[in-house]
Amino acid sequence: MAGLSLQIVGFVLQKPPAEDRFQQVLVFSAEQGHLRCFQRLSSRQPAVALDLFDEVAATLTSSNQGRTWFFSEVRVQRRFAGIGLSFAALSEASGFVTVLARNATHEDSRRAAYELLGMALQAWSEGARPDIVALKALYSFARSEGYPVKEDWAAGLRGSDLDNVRRLLNEPLAALAGMEPDSVARVLESLRRYLRGHTDITMVP
Repeated sequence: MAGLSLQIVGFVLQKPPAEDRFQQVLVFSAEQGHLRCFQRLSSRQPAVALDLFDEVAATLTSSNQGRTWFFSEVRVQRRFAGIGLSFAALSEASGFVTVLARNATHEDSRRAAYELLGMALQAWSEGARPDIVALKALYSFARSEGYPVKEDWAAGLRGSDLDNVRRLLNEPLAALAGMEPDSVARVLESLRRYLRGHTDITMVP
């Protein structure tokens, strides 16, 4: 039986240490969702080095009807090098891609999650406030998955937290750079507690 071939564009969500002659990566595609792929490593011909967060275009092949995929061709379309320049950005970006890696998105919401991830990674790479990007990204992801975070979580906040979350969710990143870090941290932790306790989203511990 002939092998399968698949053209994809996706983000690298996980890249564990290479084993033997293979590098395993978890790729998130707007069309296929999560794909666990293997890259053959050869001493004769250096492979394209893939990094966490990379957006890649690739041709995948499978000899077992899609149970295992291998890269036959791959190139990096976008690399978010600025994320590694900030510990806070790296921490928040790693946390968010881990959430996406642990939660299979519904077919109808994959495109929205894919575009959201691209915007968040670009913002972190360009030096936007990591905590504010994380809040906007988590909130938008939960909404795209159908959870009533606006009606249930945000509407349940009180006092300055309610005022702050309205600003954080409705104003552009550039207008929020001067917000008090403690205020953002309190709202972000509140959102994370809500997602852990009131949704099926598997969060980072």
